[in-house]
Amino acid sequence: MYDYHVHTLFSKDSTMKVEEGIRRAVEIGLKEIAFTDHAEINVWRPGDVIVDDLFEIPIYIDKMYQYKEKYKDKINIKLGIEIGLQREEKDRIAQIIDEYPFDFVIGSSHTIEKYDLYFRQLFQEKTKKEAYERYFQEVLKIVQEIESYNVYGHLDLVRRYAYGEYEDISICNIEMEIIEEILKVIIQKGKGIEVNTSGFRYGIDSTNPDIDVLKLYKDLGGEIITVGSDAHKKEDIGYRIGETYDILKDIGYKYITTFERMEPKFIKL
Repeated sequence: MYDYHVHTLFSKDSTMKVEEGIRRAVEIGLKEIAFTDHAEINVWRPGDVIVDDLFEIPIYIDKMYQYKEKYKDKINIKLGIEIGLQREEKDRIAQIIDEYPFDFVIGSSHTIEKYDLYFRQLFQEKTKKEAYERYFQEVLKIVQEIESYNVYGHLDLVRRYAYGEYEDISICNIEMEIIEEILKVIIQKGKGIEVNTSGFRYGIDSTNPDIDVLKLYKDLGGEIITVGSDAHKKEDIGYRIGETYDILKDIGYKYITTFERMEPKFIKL
């Protein structure tokens, strides 16, 4: 198995040391693990401040190279990052991605108008339809303008944070029409999507994106697809990845994707 979304102490919301994660991955028999710590540029945080939420990338890279060498006979370790995609920050995002030797970049939409979905501003005084359309319209603009990533992370992340805000968090036909346009742009630009298994942990009882989006991506000709646990602690590494491979096979996918120096490699399911 290949876990392509893992966070360590380099991410402020993780409690896991890098080597702790590697040992767990070896223990459960992973062939490959991609560490993808968070990088967010100019985002709102409590206290009404706008800050960069970045780790020390050179230190991160040095540590990863040390562990790549130490564990080279046991597991393949990939140097990744999960970067928050914002149109107004696209030049800085490109600069970061171009400057360092990443194997793999997840581009994600954690924020709308600088506000992190975690803090729920998106849902204030909005119906679910209004909130979802706002989110997916922004994602569409992002994929049209930004190319500094390999796969789009948890494409329907808004569902995770809508859980508890609305009785029904499912995606309706109008939103699916926007998602279809998003996927067409992703495919046309040679990018891919991530299947994130953490939705099962967060109460929405599905992957992100859900099976309907995965079917649509396949129908549109999408091929580049990674699977990741979004682990922030060692116990979640590899979480339901085997089950997710089965879901993908049932839909008709033949391969999952890994990366090295930003180039995709297709692994038969």
